[in-house]
Amino acid sequence: MKDPAGQRMLRWLCALLLVGGAAWMAPHGQLSDWNVLQAFWGAAAVMGLGFALSWWIVALPVVWFWGVAIASRLLLLAMEPGDDVWRYLWEGTIQQHGFNPYELPPDASALQALRPAWWGQINHPGVTAIYPPLTQLGFRLLTLVPAKVLLFKLAFLASDLGICALLSRRFGAVAALLWAWNPLVIYSFSGGAHYDSWFLLPLVGAWFLLDPATGPDSGPAPSTTQGPGTAGRWAWASLLIGVSVAIKWVSLLLLAYPCWRALRSGRTLLALGLVLLGLMPLGLGSLAFCESLGCPLIPTGSAFVAHARSSEFVPHLLARIWPATTSSNAIHLLPLAVVVALLLWRCRRFGGFAQAYWFALLMLSPIVHLWYFSWIVPFAVPTANWGVRLVSLSGFIYFVLLHRHPHWNLLEIERGLIWVPFVVGFAITQLRPSRCQRPDLSIPSVP
Repeated sequence: MKDPAGQRMLRWLCALLLVGGAAWMAPHGQLSDWNVLQAFWGAAAVMGLGFALSWWIVALPVVWFWGVAIASRLLLLAMEPGDDVWRYLWEGTIQQHGFNPYELPPDASALQALRPAWWGQINHPGVTAIYPPLTQLGFRLLTLVPAKVLLFKLAFLASDLGICALLSRRFGAVAALLWAWNPLVIYSFSGGAHYDSWFLLPLVGAWFLLDPATGPDSGPAPSTTQGPGTAGRWAWASLLIGVSVAIKWVSLLLLAYPCWRALRSGRTLLALGLVLLGLMPLGLGSLAFCESLGCPLIPTGSAFVAHARSSEFVPHLLARIWPATTSSNAIHLLPLAVVVALLLWRCRRFGGFAQAYWFALLMLSPIVHLWYFSWIVPFAVPTANWGVRLVSLSGFIYFVLLHRHPHWNLLEIERGLIWVPFVVGFAITQLRPSRCQRPDLSIPSVP
């Protein structure tokens, strides 16, 4: 089949914009400087244009898919990272000296002698570790050699490219561009050095075990716990979800899906086994840090955890009519639990459940950073979700917050520009009539 000239030109244009934008972005990582931030936004806009034009690509040779994905990421490895990475390096480093990051915050006097030159860049120095045990063990492993940001970035990049491979193999290269050529994703791991790709990789693996691929004409078969080998697949999937939980807490409620499906099919022992498998990585990882059940894996007493806010949506709207909600972030767990219960009853495929869960979590979370939107991106690939596409562009407005210290407040127009495209685009995708014809659809459906 002949490759149309228009498609060849479109591929070249997308590649030049994405790679060229990444080259422009690379020297502009010090986003607390207003002039640097403006240049960063310009580079993000160039990459965003390349990403948006890729929505019209209909066929893509594998060399183009990987060439642009890898080149754009490699260019950002030299970029000044976000401030989270300094915490990663610190918590790994103090473990090498026998200290427990769940017991001692960075500013503890007992750790003063270990402070490196970059210590002042650690965020929330008065708060103990908030990252789960497997993540802490990963930090420890990466600091066996002298702590280097590049080594951490490469570790995050490896998981990022692993997700690219899984998505392209399941859905094809064109659909997988939503992740592989997404400027938000490219910046978050290779540029900003955020570790979230670590927890997403096992989660995508669990998804593909729970939702077997369907043929082009077979329609969206429901997830089931029946059939030869199914219990084994679901056991491995629950274990992978458990690994994800032990890397990032936000995956925890996703474990409810396989357990509920097993329970609903009358396989109570399987459901119990899935619960235990899902919690096993967290339990085993905790043994390296905890000697009792009272081990503080989450610093719930800190002001940061209790009532910090950052570019939130529903909590912001709720606070305008009920100001008392700003005093506790825990209040938003109740509506999230209700949403999860409804999704468990409605969703027949884990992909649809996960996509809807991430949407609800992002909407209800009191703390939302740009890279949090990467959580929903893999699960939006089958539907080419318009909300996810658009927030991958509009989300970069988030960085204006770096110039709003100490309150981190967005203007109403800034908040609207981030969130309205996400919400409206998501709704459009959910409501479009053609959705029922998609073979591997990840949309909630009535059982």
